[in-house]
Amino acid sequence: MTSDAQLRSAMALTMASFAAVVAALESQHWDQPTPCTGWSVFDVVDHVVAGERFTVMTLNGASVSEASVAQQGIDPEDPDVVGQVNDAAATVLSAFDRPLDRMIEHRIGTVLARRVLGFRIIDQLGHTWDIATAIGRPVVLDPVALAVGLEVVHAERATLERSPNFVTLPHDPSTKPDAQTAFLHAIGRAPSSPGLGSTVVNPH
Repeated sequence: MTSDAQLRSAMALTMASFAAVVAALESQHWDQPTPCTGWSVFDVVDHVVAGERFTVMTLNGASVSEASVAQQGIDPEDPDVVGQVNDAAATVLSAFDRPLDRMIEHRIGTVLARRVLGFRIIDQLGHTWDIATAIGRPVVLDPVALAVGLEVVHAERATLERSPNFVTLPHDPSTKPDAQTAFLHAIGRAPSSPGLGSTVVNPH
């Protein structure tokens, strides 16, 4: 089983990878469509930042309704988007530095902070791939974070399949996919080649 220290390390690695992909974006990329149906590159980045800020509020004791009303994504008036991404990442990492065995509110119910950390890891892994795919940039997800992400999606499969935000694709037992392909398949992405892809069943 993944330790709390390994979860935190995987989250930091995932956030760094996400920030690196965002840093590679140019002005023409922001309006491009992504594998997330109906979402542009800007929408995906905004979603991730809003998710970090929502999580910080719930970790600090806010209810889901309170956090939903108060959460904010990217400030379009601030040109330093990478700085905003990094600030949101640093804040949520700090919030997760407290004990992970406490209960907090989440959209699926009252759960351990540890589970929420796992959800954030798989969310950012998936969206790192989404953005890279949208701009035609090959991406190899961090192998350490990916190993943790795979453990999370396997442990949370029943929960994910009940959520409208995740879809798992059927596994072909005749194939032995690499870790990245297996992870992407588990969250509804069907890459057409290692690091790139063209099909997504899951919207977000």
